[in-house]
Amino acid sequence: MDFAQSKHDEIKIHSEVITAIVRKATIEVEGVDRIASGFSKGILSLLGRRKFFRGVTVEETKEKELKISVSVAVMFGVHIPTVVNKIQVNVREMLEQMAGIIPAQINVEVSRVTQDSMLQNVVDKIKFNKKESGGG
Repeated sequence: MDFAQSKHDEIKIHSEVITAIVRKATIEVEGVDRIASGFSKGILSLLGRRKFFRGVTVEETKEKELKISVSVAVMFGVHIPTVVNKIQVNVREMLEQMAGIIPAQINVEVSRVTQDSMLQNVVDKIKFNKKESGGG
């Protein structure tokens, strides 16, 4: 993405930098477990339709507007619309603050709901102990 500064100077911000900012802003939101990646998005990236990197898509439109898409796994029990809204707000604010970019669109795809990692560790340990003791 290019930003004209004067007749001779310009600022270029690589899409991977934008992706890093989006990832950081997303992961900071309470209720987000992790950035998720999708198979179909990876295929679109290989076909050259948009830049997809680890669960984040950065697309520049013909009108030179920036469209961001991020795929996330959220923790079980959170209010998904609230988490998604917080992601959108945080991404928009961080991109504007760090890069001077105001994206035209921020899409969030919740592709997975995960158990709390501590709870999952306890469940896994119980299953392992049952297996070791010859139970179920």
